[in-house]
Amino acid sequence: MLLMGRLAPLASVALSAVAVVAAAAYFFWQTPHDSPKAADTKTAADSKGGPARKGEGKGRSGPAPVVAGSVAEADMPVILTAPGTVEPLAHVAVRTRVDGQIVEVAFNEGDLVEEGSVLFRLDDRIVRAQIAQAEANIAKDQAALRDAEATLTRREALVGRQIVTEASVDQARFAVEGLRASIAAGRALLETQKTQLDYLTIRAPITGRTGGLSAKLGTQVRAQDAAALVTINQTRPILVTFSLPQRELPAIRRALAAKAKAEVVVPGSQRMPVPATIAFIDNQVDKQTGAIAVKVLAENPDEVLWPGQAVEVALTVEVKKRMLSAPASAVMPAQQGMITWVIGPDNKVTPRVVTVERIVGQTVFISSGVAAGERVVTDGQLRLAPGTTVIIEDRRGPAAPVGEERRARSRS
Repeated sequence: MLLMGRLAPLASVALSAVAVVAAAAYFFWQTPHDSPKAADTKTAADSKGGPARKGEGKGRSGPAPVVAGSVAEADMPVILTAPGTVEPLAHVAVRTRVDGQIVEVAFNEGDLVEEGSVLFRLDDRIVRAQIAQAEANIAKDQAALRDAEATLTRREALVGRQIVTEASVDQARFAVEGLRASIAAGRALLETQKTQLDYLTIRAPITGRTGGLSAKLGTQVRAQDAAALVTINQTRPILVTFSLPQRELPAIRRALAAKAKAEVVVPGSQRMPVPATIAFIDNQVDKQTGAIAVKVLAENPDEVLWPGQAVEVALTVEVKKRMLSAPASAVMPAQQGMITWVIGPDNKVTPRVVTVERIVGQTVFISSGVAAGERVVTDGQLRLAPGTTVIIEDRRGPAAPVGEERRARSRS
């Protein structure tokens, strides 16, 4: 009995170990990795061309959604861009041509003044008095001339009857000529004084925007003063000066002959670009920089452009007809160069190496690699691989497969 009591615990331990081994054997026997049936199923899937063979089973579930665009023919503008500086079409420093005191300022600083409008008036009382005196002297000489002409006429009639001498006739003739000369001198003096009077009223020589005043009301000014009374900048129209590389000179000259258009953009401004036209090419290339100065002329009706402003100029020097175009986001860099993902008729994508001619805004122009009418992926390229099936995402609605989209179009 004592022996049986000692063997009972050992028997229970042995039975527990046997149960653990049996459970482990059952688990591994049920695992599909070691099951011939599972291995046969995997082989059969591979033989049928399942996802493992196509490379589509790596975490993907169904076609990849993308946004697409079309390749089309369009005219490609050849645009040269450069930073520029706005400068007035004309810059005039207004000065006085006579001495005097300012008695009127007819504008405010910064006003837009018209050509011929009054800017300043100087004290003109002395000049007006001199003009009145000159006019009186002319009238006096004219009266004396009439008397001298009558005397000459009488003496010429009496000289034939020897009532008067030839000398008296000559004397009367000389008196007439002297008075006529005096009248001519008086008229010349009068014109001079009237000119002086005009100079006392200072007018705007051009239409433009005035700057700051250097002479206020009551200031005594002189013709010898170095400082201008005010400066005027012509801002409508206005010029923009910029520089381009000398290699672009042939294209720039063709643009000048064709009066090519340009756009001027003010950085940081929300306004639309200001239209302009090429107006000038410098007559020489800068030896130090290898650049040539160019100017465009903008009408600037709203005075968006201001003298001294830093701007960006885009000059369209040429337009190439019937180039292939696509959305700019359809082209992206790769090891082979620039590529685009083309959607085939079977809804699968293929990468194509393309030659990019130029990117203008949101449009890329392509010289080779695609054909007109082909569809290209414009968004979602990162999830693509060669042969991936895609569906076209419409940003305005739910996604639709390419084949279904085409069938819907054919039905409509």
